[in-house]
Amino acid sequence: DSARYSTLPDAMPLVSQHVPEIPYLAVAVHYAGLPTAGAHGWVRVEAESGTWPASAVTPGERLYRRVAVAGWHHSAVRLGQELDAWARRTHADAVVVAGDAWAGNVLVRRLPHALRDKVVRVGGTIATDSRRALLEPQLGSVFRGRIAAHDRDLADIFIGRRALGGPVAEGLAAVVAALQRGQVSALLLNGPPAPALRLWTGPLPTQLALTEEELVSCGVRAPREEAADEALLRALVGTAAELVVVPEEELRLGGGIGALLRYADAGTSV
Repeated sequence: DSARYSTLPDAMPLVSQHVPEIPYLAVAVHYAGLPTAGAHGWVRVEAESGTWPASAVTPGERLYRRVAVAGWHHSAVRLGQELDAWARRTHADAVVVAGDAWAGNVLVRRLPHALRDKVVRVGGTIATDSRRALLEPQLGSVFRGRIAAHDRDLADIFIGRRALGGPVAEGLAAVVAALQRGQVSALLLNGPPAPALRLWTGPLPTQLALTEEELVSCGVRAPREEAADEALLRALVGTAAELVVVPEEELRLGGGIGALLRYADAGTSV
């Protein structure tokens, strides 16, 4: 934690530590009989939509199904279609499946291909407390350290553009120059800028620079020296740009900072 006086709100530490909300479906398949459709008994399925980690506090919509083992193969097709429609409606990034291996395999093999690719199988005890998120203990191990699909897409776009010399900026100087021109559509960080890093700012969100002299030369009267994280966040809000925090092991950024640009021009430094 930190505390300091400033003319700008110190929100970057909170924003950069925020865990991206990841939409998912959790599916628990209960069965304790022989691994064959010729057995007697029932397969019970619970499924719940949620957004990690918020669902740990407020569980989402839950589905219950009870199917005779003899009809499980056929019923799993219909259930798979139902889960697919649900996942599309909630934009689920992952389908976390736990429970009996045989009955779970029957269901997973009958999911539409696009949904099957999102399946993550987990073990562990299935809690029965409906006041908690379904598979809550397992969700943390699946999603901890993972970024949301949208953020991952932006990181992939950055990697592709950088490889082709496309419209990106990398390093503090290049990113600040792009923010001055309102070019940045998304700012990518490996982590919050160092507390000692400073920028000079004016009254407008796009008025930020590495030196006081640069702002004065642009007609800014009495520039202020501010923490870089505060100035960057203010520029993002003022220019309607996104912020993505991406682990360094997934995307190493020069100086820990980069940006996707809305456009490139002669003044763009890539």
